[in-house]
Amino acid sequence: MTVKLPFPIARYFEAANVDDPDAVAAALATDAQVRDEGRDHRGRDAIRAWAAESRRRYRFHAEPRSVEPQPDGAIVTAHLTGDFPGTPADLRYRFTLAEGEISGLEITVRPPDAEFAGRRVLVTGGTQGIGAAIVQRLRGAGARVFTTARAAPQDLAEPDAFVIADLGSAEGVARVAEAALRHLGGLDVLVHNVGGSSAPGGGYAALTDDHWADALDGNLLSAVRLDRALLPTMTDQGYGVVVHVSSIQSVLPLYESTLAYAAAKAALSTYSKALSNEVGPQGVRVVRVSPGFTETDAATRMIERLAKADGVDPATAREGLMRSLGGIPIGRPNRPEEVADLIAFLASDRAGALHGADYVIDGGTVPTV
Repeated sequence: MTVKLPFPIARYFEAANVDDPDAVAAALATDAQVRDEGRDHRGRDAIRAWAAESRRRYRFHAEPRSVEPQPDGAIVTAHLTGDFPGTPADLRYRFTLAEGEISGLEITVRPPDAEFAGRRVLVTGGTQGIGAAIVQRLRGAGARVFTTARAAPQDLAEPDAFVIADLGSAEGVARVAEAALRHLGGLDVLVHNVGGSSAPGGGYAALTDDHWADALDGNLLSAVRLDRALLPTMTDQGYGVVVHVSSIQSVLPLYESTLAYAAAKAALSTYSKALSNEVGPQGVRVVRVSPGFTETDAATRMIERLAKADGVDPATAREGLMRSLGGIPIGRPNRPEEVADLIAFLASDRAGALHGADYVIDGGTVPTV
């Protein structure tokens, strides 16, 4: 996917990827300064000499993967391939812009443990289970993460980066969107993790209109509304990633226990695919992740509800749930951190060509191709 860059920066990369030191120098202001490998090069003559020396020593190609707008310019992460030591590598280009020209450029290697450095991320439902694992994974890689849930846990790591809200309502969505943009100053990655089922078991006859409305509000419309509020920020900057957390129940529905939830997740998948077709050309990637049975607190609560409804103990209800899924070939459910690792990869620059698809993590539960 092509990243939408400000014109002066796009011109620089176009020049840098051809053997033309004059074009590189011309892409910067007359008195611009470039810092590369700890050395400073000021003015077009020095920059031209730097570009010529680089081309004499190495062959390389820089592919911009993401852009982070800054008050005075932008930070671009580019993937470098070529024949110099350390390639392939991801480099960070810190551009300073003044009067429509590049006045400064600093090039550094992005450390492996700072893959999301500078990224502004919103994770919904981020205080427990898969959501908490996603927040921890992305913060550990340098991201600034804002999150939300219906209640605040006592051990919340960053209270200032959290807001209480019910994303099943339009009012809750508006509150989260406003708070996230105010705190982060923009948005690069949006992970829709919120969702779940609170409806009783018993199949279609047990579900009222209210049960259906709750399932659709919590699992479909929460994403639709939040995307509508936040996607313009991404399309305006020409970069962004949206991850919709769906479920294997979108293709493997459990009519006895989570019928409305499964139907809402199927609708989310269809919506997500259509959205990817719309916003992909504007620089925003949209992907889906469909976990199978994952050992979370929410899964435990669902098992307890099923046990109560069927008059059995939780262990028996858990085994029944496993059987209803057709079994798990690897012999165990997902762990939350495994799902978080998948989402971190999909949200990263390494997944720059992954778009509009569904990524299943279920231990082989879904029996079809």
